[in-house]
Amino acid sequence: MKLIFLLLRVASIVSADYWLEQIQHQGLAPFSGTPAYPVFRSVKAFGAKGDGIQDDTSFIQAAISAGGRCGGKNGCTGSTKTPAVVYFPSGTYLITEPLINFYYTQLIGDPNNMPILKAAASFPTGDDGTGMINGDEYLGSPLLEFGATNVFYRQLRNMVIDATAVKGKLNAVHWPSSQATSIQNCVFNLSPDVDDEHTGIFVEGGSGGMMSDLVFNGGKFGARFGNQQYTTRNLTFNGCDTAILQIWNWGWTYKSLNINQCKIGINMSAIEVGSVTLLDSAFTNVNVAMITGRNDTTGRGSLMTENVNYTNTDVVLMGSDNTILLLGNPNGMVADSGYANGNLYAPYGPISYDGRDGAYFHQPWTLKDGWKYYERSKPQYQSANVNEFFSARSFGAAGDAKADDTDALNTLFIQASANQKIAFLDAGHYIVTNTVFIPAGVRVVGEGMAAIIIGTGVRFSNMDSPYPVVRVGRPNELGSVEMSDIIVSTRGAAAGAVLIEYNLHTQTGGWNSVGMPDRKDKQSQIGNVPSGLWDVHVRIGGYEGSQLQVSQCPTTPTQAAYVNPNCIGAYMSMHITRTARNLYMENCWLWTADHDLDDLHNNATQISVFAGRGLLIDNAQNVWLMGTAAEHHTLYQYQIINSTDIFIAQAQTETPYYQPNPPAPAPFFNLNTTIYDPDFAFDCNSTTYFNETYINGSLSEKSPPCAMAWGMRILGSSNIVAYGMGLYSFFNNYNTTCSRVDLGMEVCQARIFWVGPVLEDNNVVGGDDLDPRLGKNGSHLGGHIGNDLTDISLYNLATVGSVSMVTRLGNDVAAWFQNQATFATAVAVFKF
Repeated sequence: MKLIFLLLRVASIVSADYWLEQIQHQGLAPFSGTPAYPVFRSVKAFGAKGDGIQDDTSFIQAAISAGGRCGGKNGCTGSTKTPAVVYFPSGTYLITEPLINFYYTQLIGDPNNMPILKAAASFPTGDDGTGMINGDEYLGSPLLEFGATNVFYRQLRNMVIDATAVKGKLNAVHWPSSQATSIQNCVFNLSPDVDDEHTGIFVEGGSGGMMSDLVFNGGKFGARFGNQQYTTRNLTFNGCDTAILQIWNWGWTYKSLNINQCKIGINMSAIEVGSVTLLDSAFTNVNVAMITGRNDTTGRGSLMTENVNYTNTDVVLMGSDNTILLLGNPNGMVADSGYANGNLYAPYGPISYDGRDGAYFHQPWTLKDGWKYYERSKPQYQSANVNEFFSARSFGAAGDAKADDTDALNTLFIQASANQKIAFLDAGHYIVTNTVFIPAGVRVVGEGMAAIIIGTGVRFSNMDSPYPVVRVGRPNELGSVEMSDIIVSTRGAAAGAVLIEYNLHTQTGGWNSVGMPDRKDKQSQIGNVPSGLWDVHVRIGGYEGSQLQVSQCPTTPTQAAYVNPNCIGAYMSMHITRTARNLYMENCWLWTADHDLDDLHNNATQISVFAGRGLLIDNAQNVWLMGTAAEHHTLYQYQIINSTDIFIAQAQTETPYYQPNPPAPAPFFNLNTTIYDPDFAFDCNSTTYFNETYINGSLSEKSPPCAMAWGMRILGSSNIVAYGMGLYSFFNNYNTTCSRVDLGMEVCQARIFWVGPVLEDNNVVGGDDLDPRLGKNGSHLGGHIGNDLTDISLYNLATVGSVSMVTRLGNDVAAWFQNQATFATAVAVFKF
């Protein structure tokens, strides 16, 4: 009887209409130039049948391109004005030509009955620069239409991509991409014939992004990956000749990777591979799990693995010359709790390390769910009925970039919480002049990452009185939230704006009898699991309507220390406060714009916009940062103070391009000691960084500027684990000469990563006296350790442009010239 009920329940879910298809679509694109511009469009409304017989190529392409959008070789290199959600109802869509994806496009299928995109037998083959879905067209090698590092705000979700009918070389998806992009919940069915040279996903360039919950069946290559830095989670490869060919990278983090019945798991033997980090993964019935090209003492080819099981796998690690470096077991299992091959600092070095010493692989159980680090997929609410949603526009919000929507949004979120509804933020620009409050119990999903909450006005203008645009929970409030696919921003001068203030204390159900978190992880039901933010982005300037574009905020490299006060766009991007507990963030990008995405001249012209601080984790506990980035803030990109139990997977930063003209902290001269702003005068009292002669150049080249934004600071914190970090400094005053590796120069700034105690008046201070593990009544309320700087572990740290890679207790312990790898450096292991 129970089995019959379960089967009926599964059948009802599979056949249920997906709410996204049923909900009233009222989204706006205020700057599209077309009053009736459709943000949401179903491919069937454009003539696609999805019957597996009709050639649906032209109809799908019409759905993608309708509305005068950016793409299709029309001279547009990027735009936020014409976002689109292109929806695929269930069905089989036959295509005979590549589908050209346009800028700011979300390709979304029905997750309850995933649509099949099927290539006809006549589909063209042999062109490696395209695919069944072509994410960025080549205008002529090596020029891409959008430029790989300028492809933002796009998704591909819920689709089966079937190439099995095609004989010949083919990519299912061509996906050069950067921040705020993702592929989620897709299946790639490829030819099992190696001679057909099928690849599931081909990525040859870009800067970041996220892939999760993907399955690859067959193919010569499940995936060919090349990107500056990237994060993938829960990828499964079945029956591929090579599961992953790592073309190049500066750093790549794989979590929950499952490779089954493949000849080769990961081939990272290319000379341009900086590092690979592999967590919580399994290889089963694989000939060779990994191939490495590392054969020297540089940072090149660094490898770090942790919690990886090899079952019926002949070789765990092989050199590019076929030398066996780590044996497997062809008839059993090898369980590896930790391994590294690369440069080690513990805390001093470099030591060329190749080993499994358990002391170097600290794994805080407080961050785990069972034997794996906690992870959670973005909820899509596929079992929810359309009546379970409240729409922002139906609650009176205009979203037209003109009306004040503060009251309407606050009413929406209060009512959604009170009535246990899901808040649907229709596409639009929602102007707010006061704080938008999101209480506990709210689930909010934006339409196509085109729902933008924009703070403006006098309340956000005072640098000495910071004020939140969006506040999630009140201090000490208990409860949970889920937020996805929204952007928070400002308009014009907003020197006091804190774009997101996060306060919620989420209780996760305590601890079970074996000392592990006792959680009930249901995708569409919050409570008993950490709160979650997926694709919740901050964008400060650089888009139409921001009043922080090239016409208002041009670069001023020839003017000494000039700051236009009307171009101070924010005080801080995000503050996770001292009452916050148990927050999971995935694929979130906190971006102070360095260029104008909607430049009239259409060439992504650089701009000078100022925002004080990136992500501040302040006395918080249990925070997971999965594939996040923070860029171009004046003082720092990430700062973790007096916090404990923080998990980081592939965090990425960039220093502002204008620095050191003006130098930090300008224009944020009044440092806030309550949140431990960096004191550059004190930090930079030494002007000598490493006595070695590391470049052949002038004295000025040997004296890199110090008053530059920190990539990351960790102060007075413990149980911090980082699996991949890319901290980059490319420019001095908009000039890249300082990061010319080909000239032997990495001198854009003196230091970029700091770890040490909290200082007050330049003296070490203690933290509070809460026990770091148990709160009242034995619950895991926690506290922080203050200046007990224990168990801080970094794996595969990459830097660009900084002389010092790590500054520990005020002393520089790792230098770029000790760890040069590709264009970036690489340190395999750093232990505090």
